[in-house]
Order: sequence, then structure tokens, then C-alpha cells
Amino acid sequence: MPGRGTTYPLGKRYILDRPFITFSVLGLCLFCWIMGYITSLGFPVYEEPTGSPLWNQICRLLPNKIFTYLIGLGLMLCGAFLLYRANYALMLIREKTLLPFLLYVLFLSSNANFFPLKSTTVGVFCLILALYQLFTSYHDPEATVKSFKTALIIAIGSLLWIHILWFLPLFWDGMYRFRTLTLKTFVASLLGVATVYWGVLGWCVWQEDYTAFTVPFASLLDIHFLTKDAAPLLDWVNLIYIVILLMAAAINILTHEHEDNLRTRLFLFFLIKFAFWSLLFFFFYRESAEEFMHMACIPAAILTGHFFSVRRNRYTVAVFLFTVIFFPTLLMIRLWSFL
Repeated sequence: MPGRGTTYPLGKRYILDRPFITFSVLGLCLFCWIMGYITSLGFPVYEEPTGSPLWNQICRLLPNKIFTYLIGLGLMLCGAFLLYRANYALMLIREKTLLPFLLYVLFLSSNANFFPLKSTTVGVFCLILALYQLFTSYHDPEATVKSFKTALIIAIGSLLWIHILWFLPLFWDGMYRFRTLTLKTFVASLLGVATVYWGVLGWCVWQEDYTAFTVPFASLLDIHFLTKDAAPLLDWVNLIYIVILLMAAAINILTHEHEDNLRTRLFLFFLIKFAFWSLLFFFFYRESAEEFMHMACIPAAILTGHFFSVRRNRYTVAVFLFTVIFFPTLLMIRLWSFL
């Protein structure tokens, strides 16, 4: 008979995505959205002087608060589902789990900077789809179509948030690590970006207005480093805790790398790079720091979900439960300070 405190081989005592926990996390996230709606957090959604013309046009079309919040909530859930499906299809975590979905929803629902709708809310879809295209081209040097699609999707996302183009070098590095990068696939990725912006150029010539080029690319090159005083203390606390979770997940992957096959290890290593690449640019662009934080939530949800799934013991369960309470508490403290 197993003794008291014994962890069973499959960790059945510590399954974290049981129905009760799943609905509790989703209930907390819904409560955060309701409180955000009551306090009009992030509403109205203003046009940005350095934002893309397409995003500013969308801001002008948003009719009222409830409609805007419902769009933001719906897009967040769709993004979380897409992340869950990508994780399941690529088998990044060894077992079927809802943790990436739950953690992504938790990260976004408890951060005041993401309410109710951001230019990256749609950009997230583009980056997840681009990730899927990149990962499925693993060890395929003839994957010119997928390389084209990857860059095309990222370029489409840049029409709403131009800084997503900074992820192209990261994807080229991923193509190299996955043995997909050749002259043909590299040129195909360049053509993917050129296809989108050739269309944008044609529109600019037709309208005799080149702001669709000049404004976004000017903001892309306008680097202002984020300083300690440029963000509230609670934002720094949120960031530090996410970094701690990422470090724990990364250390676990690096120290137990032989528990996964080579393909999965390479994918997880790329996601670690992805997370810290996003956080690096978080400090480079003061005006777009929250957008880069938004992007960092994509790999953070998978990596922390992987950590909590494969290291199921009483300590990681305690950390998970603390995390579920910690982030909404930060949001409630911030909302209380607004009142």
C-alpha cells in the first residue's frame, strides 16, 4: 500500500484541470471581466497617434461599452482555444490538458492593461497560427509554402500592430533550428511579407495617402526604453511573478529534457526563446510594452502549463493555486485604487 504523501506515478492525486478547478478559474476570470466592465477599465478605446491606420479605424467603429467588452472577451476565449488546439495537435505537453487554455485566460483576464480590447487581441491569432505553421514544417527543407504562410500571417497581424514584425527574426531562427531554413524558404518568407505590403502600397497609391506606411514604420523605429517609473508598481509585480514562473518552467525543461522526445524539446526551447524575446522588447518600447507583454502570454501559458502538468506534487499544486489567487488579487487592488 502506498504510504501517506506518496505521489502516484501518473499523478492522479494532483490533476489540476478537474472540473471544479476549471470552473473555479473561469469563474474568477469572468469576475475580473465583470469588475472591469463596472469600472470601465480601458474604455473607451482611444485611437493612438502611433497606431496603425487600420487599428485606429476599428477604434472609431466600436459602438458602445458592452459591445466592446463582449468582443474583447470573445476574442480572448477564441485565442485561448486556438492555443489549446495548437498545443494538443503538436503534443507540446505529453497529455491532454486544459492548463494552457486556463492559464492564458487567467493571465489576460487579470491584467488591467489588456482590457477590453487591444491591437494585439487579433495579433495573437496571427502569432499562434504562424507558430503552428512553423512547428509543422519541422525537418522539411521544402516547406516553402508553409514559410510563405508563416510570414504572410505575421505581416497581416502587422497591419494592426506593426511591432509584430520583430518576431520574424525569431521565426527565422526557429526555421534554422528545425532544419527548415534554406534559401528557398527564406525567400518565400520575404515574399509573404512583401505580398501584404505590396497590397498596402497599391492602396496608398490609389488613395494618394501614404500614412499606412509612414506612421506604422516610424513607430517601429521609434525606440524608447521602459524605465522603472514608466509603469505602476503593480505592473512590475505582475511582470516579476510571470518571469519567476517562466524561469521555473525553463529550468524544469532544461534539467529534465530527456523526458521528452527531440522534436518536443526543440519546440519547448523555441517557446522559451519566444517568451524572453517578447520580454526583451517589452523594455525597448515604452509605448508598446503592454502589447509585448500580451504576446509573452502565448508561450508563458504553454510553458507554465507544461510545468504544472509534468511536476504534479503538493508543492506545484500550492504554487498553481497561489497563482490562480494572486493575479486576480493584483487586479482587484488596482481597481480599488481607481475608486
